[in-house]
Amino acid sequence: MNDVGRSYDALAEEYAARFFHELEYKPLDRALLDVFAAEVRSKGRVADLGCGPGHVARYLHERGVDAIGVDLSAATVAVARRLSPGLEFETGSILDLPMPDASLAGIVAFYAIVNLTRDEVLRAVREMRRVLRPEAPMLLSFHLGDELRHFDELFGINVALDFYFFSRVFVGDALEAAGLVVDAWIERRPYSPEHPSTRAYVLARRVT
Repeated sequence: MNDVGRSYDALAEEYAARFFHELEYKPLDRALLDVFAAEVRSKGRVADLGCGPGHVARYLHERGVDAIGVDLSAATVAVARRLSPGLEFETGSILDLPMPDASLAGIVAFYAIVNLTRDEVLRAVREMRRVLRPEAPMLLSFHLGDELRHFDELFGINVALDFYFFSRVFVGDALEAAGLVVDAWIERRPYSPEHPSTRAYVLARRVT
């Protein structure tokens, strides 16, 4: 396992304590997930990639979506299973998804690319396109910008994590290169409890 996986293993319990209920104070995130859920409901399985403690998968499940969570950290997956015992969670990498080609009716990837290098983002987007069915949507979010921030400690826990901010141009080009078409972009200011960065959301889909 790489430093990212080991770091999130160490953070699993504290991360869940801080973020499992975060959608309660994120009205735009909820609205976007509601739109996404309305499109994919009853169409098949949907994956929440980089699912963390599983709150997004749970939110979708509560709205009638057949949602599964996938996360690189086995400890994080264990926490997600404990917090939402009726849902399915798997350990897996966004760079090598444990799903067959064209098997998903949709993907949500909230901040799933923030620990990836630019080259890894290109690879991850290709993987997401691979597992999506034609016309299936993907809802992706990330920190907007052009910087790298390294952390040796988070929440009082020793880690080794790089956080990458990406431009809209870079992510848009990556999606296009992978064969995904963008339907919509939205940007928002951070909510008061969040890290002070602009957030970007993009709704895209595989068209062929």
